Amino acid sequence: MEENKGKKIRLELVDLLSGAAFPLMLMIILSASIIGFATSDDIIMDIIILVVGELLFIAVLMIFGRQNGVYAYRKSVQQLKKREIGTSDIKALLGVGEYNIYKGFLIGFIACIPFIIFQIINCIFPNTFCEFLLIYAFGWAYLPLSYIHASEWLNLLWVIPALCVHALAYFIGGKIEKKKQDDMAARQNVKDKKKKA
Repeated sequence: MEENKGKKIRLELVDLLSGAAFPLMLMIILSASIIGFATSDDIIMDIIILVVGELLFIAVLMIFGRQNGVYAYRKSVQQLKKREIGTSDIKALLGVGEYNIYKGFLIGFIACIPFIIFQIINCIFPNTFCEFLLIYAFGWAYLPLSYIHASEWLNLLWVIPALCVHALAYFIGGKIEKKKQDDMAARQNVKDKKKKA
């Protein structure tokens, strides 16, 4: 029993990490390609670039959060069917990767961990390496409050909207897939009744 519990935790962690990989990569890509340019001497242009970058950042989180929710709900249905017919698939037996709203928050949090680490290090031991990474890899969270010269500790608050956006999109994706699965099940029931008639 304990062995299965440990295996489930390991497999779930791998599944969560794979769900967080694309949001993390796109956070970095958006910061490096768009938001990172919000560091010029023209404050108006900087703000415009930052706002556009933040809107794109939200869109990316919505897209991948929704996709993570769709995938997780689909996996839940597939694994339930496997368990009903009797499977030896350990992931299906343990329910690994199945839809649960807390995972929407957790995947978003995992994607933000590199930012959190570098931000905390830079707050405790300010250095140019961390500052460079924060601007060009995590500008979505580092730059907005820099214009008002707020404490860098406050940058950590940007993780909250990122988590909430991803979780909301995950929830929406799960609902979309649930409706699709319910429609498919209803059509299958109609076909089965016609065959029996």
